[in-house]
Amino acid sequence: MSIVGCRDALIQSYDITLVEGFKIVDRSLTAMGTGIRMGRWVCGWSTWTLSLCLLLWPAPGFGEDPVGGEYQRGTREFGELLSWQNRQALDRLPTSEKLLLGFPLRRAGFTPRLTVTEVYTDNVFFTADRRSTDWITKISPGLNYLTSGHQGHLSVDYSFESRIYSNNTDENTAFSRHNGEVFGLWNMSNRTTMTLFNRFESFQDPTEQQTPGVLGTFGRTSINIGAVMLKHRLSSSLDLLASYGNFLWSVDRPGAVNSMTHEGEVGLRLRETQRGRTTAKYRFRFFDFQRGRDFQAHSGSLGHEIQVSETLVINGVVGVIGVQPNPSTIDVLAQASIKKSFENGLYEVGYVRDVFPPSGGLSQPIVGDFVRASAKVRLVDSVHFDAGLVWILSNTSSNDFTVHTLKWNVGISYSPTSWLVTRVGYDMFDQREDILGTSADRLANRVSLRMTATY
Repeated sequence: MSIVGCRDALIQSYDITLVEGFKIVDRSLTAMGTGIRMGRWVCGWSTWTLSLCLLLWPAPGFGEDPVGGEYQRGTREFGELLSWQNRQALDRLPTSEKLLLGFPLRRAGFTPRLTVTEVYTDNVFFTADRRSTDWITKISPGLNYLTSGHQGHLSVDYSFESRIYSNNTDENTAFSRHNGEVFGLWNMSNRTTMTLFNRFESFQDPTEQQTPGVLGTFGRTSINIGAVMLKHRLSSSLDLLASYGNFLWSVDRPGAVNSMTHEGEVGLRLRETQRGRTTAKYRFRFFDFQRGRDFQAHSGSLGHEIQVSETLVINGVVGVIGVQPNPSTIDVLAQASIKKSFENGLYEVGYVRDVFPPSGGLSQPIVGDFVRASAKVRLVDSVHFDAGLVWILSNTSSNDFTVHTLKWNVGISYSPTSWLVTRVGYDMFDQREDILGTSADRLANRVSLRMTATY
């Protein structure tokens, strides 16, 4: 799965490469209770530099107000399921329904919001022993900026979180968490589209990690993902795809190894019919570690996506990946997903196997199997039920490190007014670790009540 794929998921183009896994998970982890986010998801170490450049970039179309209004896609995207979410135009969808579905309020300019969450957890530091309970109050202001024109749009989002612990008062802090995101889409010509994406997250509680991977210990962790993607239409049925992405993982913990992953990818996409398309890709990835030896990986893949009907989409990818240096390893790359919608529900199940960037302060790339399932159901107007499950099996090529990570959640959201969303949820986190013959099991349960006001 690729760094760039994460961004593709945001614009509903389901291509499997290293970032898509991250985006696949981002949608899952939203279901996992990380909350409704306005203008979604992923970042780079130059996050704020890139954000500033995008804000000041004089690209044609950004911020313009042409006849016909803001940027709108012309047709339903390939692979987008027909459901209650898109049976009517977004501008006619009730505001409360937009908030429940996680759509940003599509108005130009700045949109402030405030989220207050009360949480009970039975393992506040996510340890294998000496577990302690606590009540935590979280206060998170945020701000979203949106501008659009006939050639594209630009969205910038930032939030921070302050928290108050009832028992562990030494952990009280004004800046426990930071989240930032920039997303820009520019139609450079009638054949070429460029997408820019950057997302940053910094947190203390490992159970709040939104990027899939090994959950670390309690303490400061910073993750940054950036990507630039180009799509050029060669003919009426053939597209050229090219992208560059990078992934930074920094852990403030003794013995942890910081790392940066660079990824380049090229591919061709053939649209055989209106219901099917095939994509072939080559990907190079370089794993740069702060200490120790560096690694690199080459992979090739072939994928096919078919829209069986307006309510059913099936996607599959197979390939091979080689990791160096010696002893080099060859592994299978695979992905499969099924998306299905019913009258008032959306359901999705997916599987990915790939070599992922290192996480949790490790000094080697991670070979992982990733399974995700999610459901979103509209019970009645303004009331939604959500459920999600994520299971990840991670190990290294030397087989001296194996981790099973399981997360699942259920929740009910209600929007009583056009500006307020409330959610009651339950989340479970279970990580079983086998490191150099030593085993540990870290388990945490969490119940939360969250209220988000958007102005």
